Formats: sequence, C-alpha cells, structure tokens
Amino acid sequence: MRRLDLRWLIVLLANLLLSWLVGTANSYLSHFSFLWIDYCSVHLYVGGLFVVYSALRLDSKHGLIAVALTGLIMDSLEPVPFGTNMLLLGLVHATLLYGRRRFPREGSIFGIVVALFANLFLIIALSFLMVGSNPRPGEAWLRIFVDLLASQFLILLIAPWFLALQDRSMQLANIRPDTGRRVAL
Repeated sequence: MRRLDLRWLIVLLANLLLSWLVGTANSYLSHFSFLWIDYCSVHLYVGGLFVVYSALRLDSKHGLIAVALTGLIMDSLEPVPFGTNMLLLGLVHATLLYGRRRFPREGSIFGIVVALFANLFLIIALSFLMVGSNPRPGEAWLRIFVDLLASQFLILLIAPWFLALQDRSMQLANIRPDTGRRVAL
C-alpha cells in the first residue's frame, strides 16, 4: 500500500509563511524612503531561502515540487511574466542538486551561505530580465543595489530561524526529510 508523502507540502507551507512575512515587511517598508532618494523604498527579496532546504535536504522529486509550486505562487504575487520565478528557482534548485553530494547538507552555516549566493543570482537574473521595463533603467541600478544589500542582510538574520523551522516541521510530522520515512518515536 502506498502512503502519502507530505514533505513537499511541509516545505511549501513554510515557504508560504516566509513569503507572507516578507510581503508584510515590504508593505510596511513601502511607506519609507531611504538614502537621499525620495521615490525609492526598499523591497526585500528572499527567493534564495525558498530553494535551500528543498535542494539540500529533500530528494529531487519532492524538492522540485515544492520549489516549482513556490515559484508559481511568487509569480502570482510579483509583477513578472508568469513562470519567471518558477523557472529561476527551478534552475537554482537543479544547480544545487547537481553539486549536492559535495556539499555538507546538515549545517545551517552552509545553508546560509548557499541562500546568500542563490539570492544574489536570483536578484541579478530578475534585474537583468526586468530592468528594460523601467522608465529610467540607469537609475534603477542604485535601487537594485540597495534592495540587494537589504535582502542579503535579512537573509543573514532569518536564515537560521527559517531552516530550523523547516527542520522542526519535519520533526513534528515524524518524517525524515531525505527519505520520507517515519521516525521511530
């Protein structure tokens, strides 16, 4: 008899929680202007965190399902062509899966470093894809740089909590993240 494997759902729900929290923070930050630019408010982006746990700790099938659904949800919330975030998150996920055997998979320090590099790639890729639609693309790079710095700092702060949240969620469900088997109590 085949049993239901909910690892992808646990990771997806944690990603939705983080997306909601960051969206709420972005809503509050939109009322403030930073530096000397009056029209520039900070926008936080933590897409790199959505991929790390799935790529490092889940098997490829369940990790890809969680990442693809997270990407589709992000596409519905952001002003990008539909499928852009799903494609970019899937690309980062596949890249991390390719080198996963050489990586330490359990430590949170390595997860933070991977999340920072993944987020850097995602912000640069999204910026190059979307900067042409900006009315003043030359001035947009300053905002992108400020957003990148703020997002990377936020990842440094919340990545240990987020990775621990996903680990604890798997423990509460009595599921081993790598195999999907029940943990004996």
